[in-house]
Amino acid sequence: MAVGTAVTVAASALLSGVASADGGPTRPQIPVKPAVPKTVAPSAKLPADRTRRVAVHGAGAAGASVAPRFDVDRDGISDLLVRSLDDSLYLKGWKTDKSTLYDTSIGAFRDLVEPGDVNGDGRPELLVLSPSGTLELRSGLTAGGWDGTPWSESGWNIYNKLFVPGDVTGDGRNDLLARTPSGDLFLYAGTGNLAAPYVSRVKVGPGWNMFDQLVGTGDVNSDGKGDVVARTPSGDLYFYAGTGVAADPLKARVKSGSGWDGYNQLLAMDDSTGHVDLVVRDVSGLLWSFPFDAQGALGARVRLGEGWQGVTLANAGGNPFFGKNELLGRDGAGQLHYYLPRGDGQFSARQPMDGDVSAVPLERLSSASSLNNTSRWSTMTMVGADGHLTVDSRDVGGGWGVMTAFAGIGDLTGDGNGDLLARDGGGHLWLYPGNGGSFFGDRIDVGGGWNIYGKLVGAGDVSGDGVPDLLARDAGGHLWLYPGNGRGNFAGRLDVGGGWGAFSMLAVPGDLTGDGRADVIAVDASGAAWRYDADGVGNFKGRVAMGTGWNMFKALY
Repeated sequence: MAVGTAVTVAASALLSGVASADGGPTRPQIPVKPAVPKTVAPSAKLPADRTRRVAVHGAGAAGASVAPRFDVDRDGISDLLVRSLDDSLYLKGWKTDKSTLYDTSIGAFRDLVEPGDVNGDGRPELLVLSPSGTLELRSGLTAGGWDGTPWSESGWNIYNKLFVPGDVTGDGRNDLLARTPSGDLFLYAGTGNLAAPYVSRVKVGPGWNMFDQLVGTGDVNSDGKGDVVARTPSGDLYFYAGTGVAADPLKARVKSGSGWDGYNQLLAMDDSTGHVDLVVRDVSGLLWSFPFDAQGALGARVRLGEGWQGVTLANAGGNPFFGKNELLGRDGAGQLHYYLPRGDGQFSARQPMDGDVSAVPLERLSSASSLNNTSRWSTMTMVGADGHLTVDSRDVGGGWGVMTAFAGIGDLTGDGNGDLLARDGGGHLWLYPGNGGSFFGDRIDVGGGWNIYGKLVGAGDVSGDGVPDLLARDAGGHLWLYPGNGRGNFAGRLDVGGGWGAFSMLAVPGDLTGDGRADVIAVDASGAAWRYDADGVGNFKGRVAMGTGWNMFKALY
């Protein structure tokens, strides 16, 4: 198997994928997926003694000794920013139990990070990370919106996680931490200047890829310095206290406990009294808070609300997930059906899709992790009888009839755009780098020998490093994981295990459980479907039943 250094093929080569100047002719319509449903904004309520303490102490920046990091409505407690399925943002303040619609203008984005009050005017800011890696600062947030975007910078797609610990350098300004997929952690010290909020990065150290959740908590231990909580995929939780020294901003870790792998998102919430809670969400959608003590230890949990499984929480500690979050099934008549994950590991009721694909062979249809950065949902691709590839109803060129398998696994090149893999009849695998707008650049030679696999699937991160991976099943039923290296190719394959030949269909619909990792759906000969959740270290947890009757389908995408 030649899986090594990528080789770029000239633009004039077969299937180079370079679009014509006018974008190419319009092709027949690809089947239309149902509209993303409107989300019922979740509700939550703080314990009465918590809100009473804040009210007595003084709410809002003017009357408080400590300014909460994301107190948009000025009640003295940091709010939660909630992203719904249709990319609307809801603000969960604590004056009422309900969440309120905040903004619908951002569109598709990769992540939201809350940097606190950058310039000291009493109003928090917001960092918005685009799918292509541009980081923008939204300034002066209030309950009615924000002032503007005084700063933006590209190139932040080199990191798989951005988070704000608070002030770890001791100068009174909140700082930014950024982790690479390889585990290197970098510090960007805050400046207090909205037009240039951070200085050049300083390396903190390696090895931070051992954690699947990184949370900037603010000042937990009341020493005036920001702190960090980190969790491993196995559920061990660690506390890192800030030092106030830029060259070495975090003290040695202290273990806070085990068993935290039951929560798929972690984030911090502070208030004007200086108190900090760790807020967590479990797979069933229950929202909980754990109070910190002055040493970083956590007290008994308190239930805040339910129904949070269908949304994404801003400022949470997991790697951001972008590009695919749905499953398509094709029945014997060629009808496509659509399944939307509920966020709790299960699917909503299936819906039929408009459009006829009965004439398209099973292997000529795919549901790729988003090839268009205007959408965080999958992109359908289809090869017609004429050998032309249609992406988002656009013709990207002919000659694709020689391909025997497709896998749109996400951004494999590290430029922030979704890419497409295609295998030809000779067993050669090619990478077509996406441009973020449903077209491709010059193809890259991934290597030969891939015809030993009867199935290639993928749509997201299985290994836990934030880089998409490829799953391949051989003729003996063995499943192999090829971790993406972020440079257009793969690291050495990992043995997932045998027995996968018992399944007639395999698909990776994206993240079904809300933890930011891709999961697998496998259907056996009886028509029973099973969910395999990625464990964050390159394998899968024990399977979960997903119902019977799935043998009505000939293929899953």
